[in-house]
Amino acid sequence: MRATTLKRRGATPFGEPAKLAGAALRTTVLRVVLATALAATLALAILSGRTAGSGRAAVLPSGARTGVVVLDMSASIAGPIYARVETVLKGIDQANQSIGLVMFSDVAYELLPPGSPASALLQFTRYFAPQRVVDGSLSFAMSPWDQFSGGTRISAGLREAAQDLHRAGVKHGAILLVSDLDDSAVDQEPLAAEALVLKKQHIPVRIVPLFAAPENRAIFAALFGQDAFVAPSAFVHRAGAQVQPVAADLPWRLIALGLTLVVLLALNERFNRRLELGAPA
Repeated sequence: MRATTLKRRGATPFGEPAKLAGAALRTTVLRVVLATALAATLALAILSGRTAGSGRAAVLPSGARTGVVVLDMSASIAGPIYARVETVLKGIDQANQSIGLVMFSDVAYELLPPGSPASALLQFTRYFAPQRVVDGSLSFAMSPWDQFSGGTRISAGLREAAQDLHRAGVKHGAILLVSDLDDSAVDQEPLAAEALVLKKQHIPVRIVPLFAAPENRAIFAALFGQDAFVAPSAFVHRAGAQVQPVAADLPWRLIALGLTLVVLLALNERFNRRLELGAPA
């Protein structure tokens, strides 16, 4: 007689299979449970890895599912600043996180809704890439927004971004402000009011300063906190160097899933290995 197993090949000869029926059933149940747990953990780990960003220039703070880039297109954004804008947009694309885009000057308007793929930003980068060098200076092509560039009302850009997140039904969103922070004097009170609204709505704001003057930077540090600032170098890829992400927290969920997967594999090897005759129980 041979004991009943899930895999009959190589079965161990045994004269009283009925005595092993309970053990065989427990082994079968254990194998099914471990296989299901392994498959579920692996699927969760893959899903978490896909949504965790690339680890470089992850533009959203921890817990934010998507965000909106608020890009300053006022008259003061030109020349060398364009090249830095291009670097930031490409860095966001490399971070592989869903994003939206708002441009503003005196008024603000949505170009990409929240939840758009980061690669959608690349259609705009060509307007910020230098075309040629003229008399030792970089020359840039005219953009479709040049005729709309005027004064600066940062509060308008932040307000539009917050409204876009609400319209899209985003509960855990964030805003990334890319600006030289040279705001209009008449916008100071609206800006302070909008900063207060964003705090009440628990919408975090990150800021990429484009050659911002120290006094302007100090104003935004007072409104949003010193830790809101992101160095533009965080968006630059350097071979062999790890760039610190904007989201400083470690991916604890992914780490926990990895450890769980290792434990389940160890249990599978411990309890589902082939029985060896003469081996101690």
